Amino acid sequence: MITQGKKPDFAARIWSQVATWVLLLWGVSACELINPEEEIPAYIWVAPFEVQTNGATQGTASAKITEVWVSVDDAFFGVYPLPAKIPILKTGNSKIKLEAGVKDNGISTTPEIYPFFQALEYNITLKANEIDSIRPKVTYRSGIRFAFLENFENNSHVFQTLVTGNESNRISITKEGAFEGSGSGLIQLSTQYPAVELATRNTYTGLLAKGTAVYLELNYKAEVPLLVGIIAYKAGNLNAGGQILYAAGFNASENWNKIYFNLSRVVADSRLDEYQIILKTEIPKTADGTINRSNAKIWLDNVKLVHF
Repeated sequence: MITQGKKPDFAARIWSQVATWVLLLWGVSACELINPEEEIPAYIWVAPFEVQTNGATQGTASAKITEVWVSVDDAFFGVYPLPAKIPILKTGNSKIKLEAGVKDNGISTTPEIYPFFQALEYNITLKANEIDSIRPKVTYRSGIRFAFLENFENNSHVFQTLVTGNESNRISITKEGAFEGSGSGLIQLSTQYPAVELATRNTYTGLLAKGTAVYLELNYKAEVPLLVGIIAYKAGNLNAGGQILYAAGFNASENWNKIYFNLSRVVADSRLDEYQIILKTEIPKTADGTINRSNAKIWLDNVKLVHF
C-alpha cells in the first residue's frame, strides 16, 4: 500500500513565503551595506598664499606658508599641504575659513597656524563634482606689534652687541647675493675665530603683555647651523647680567630660506621682564675636536620680532 505524503497546511505555506521574502530583502540590504551608494563630493582648490604688507611698518612680504587650516561652517575640517585640492561632502551655500599654517621653528612635525596672519573667510556655493578655486591673499592682523624690523640696508643694524667672539665676527652688510633690497647681513667665521654670539643692542619689553605668542621671522642662507634665543633680564637690573635661553635654530642651507622661530615658551619660562634677541653660531667640530672647515658664512635678511 502506498501512503501519500501529507500536504503542508495553509499557515505553513504562508510562513514559507514570508521567510523567502525576508531572505531576499536581507540579501538586498546586505548588498547595499557592502556596496553603499557613494556621495559625490564638491571640491575647493587652494593656491599657495600670497602675503601682502604695507612695507614701511610691516616689512617684507616674503613668507613660507606651507599648509592651509580649513573650517567649513565654523567646524574644523582639516590641515592640508599647499597647493591643496580638498573634497567636501556637502553642497549648497557654505562658509569656508582658511588660516595660514607654517612649520614652527622650521620643523616639519610642528605645523601651526601662524597667529599673526588674518584668517580669511569665503562664502561659496558648493556643487557636487565641481571645483571652486581660491587664491588667498593674507595680511597681518590689525593690532599686532613689530618690536623691530631689520632689513640690513645700512650699518646701523640692531645686532650690535658682541656677547662672545671677535670683532671680525660682527655682522657686516653685503650687497653680494643679497636677498632683497640693497643688502643683507653677513656673519663670517674663521679658523682663528670659529664661534660668535651676537645680540640686539636694545632690550624689548611687554612681549607677552597682550597675548601668548612671540615669533622671530627671518630669511637666511647658511654654510653652518645657527641658534636663536633670548637674553632675559629683571626690570631695572640690566647690569647684573641676563639669562640666556636658546629656543631653536636652523641648519646649513645653500639657498635662501624663510623660518618662523617660536620664542613664546622661552619668554614665558624666563618669568622676567626685558629681552634681547641673541644669535649663536660656530663652525662644527669633528669627532677629534677639530673644526671641519676653515671658514663659514651666514647671510640674514628681513628679521622681524612680532608679538601682540
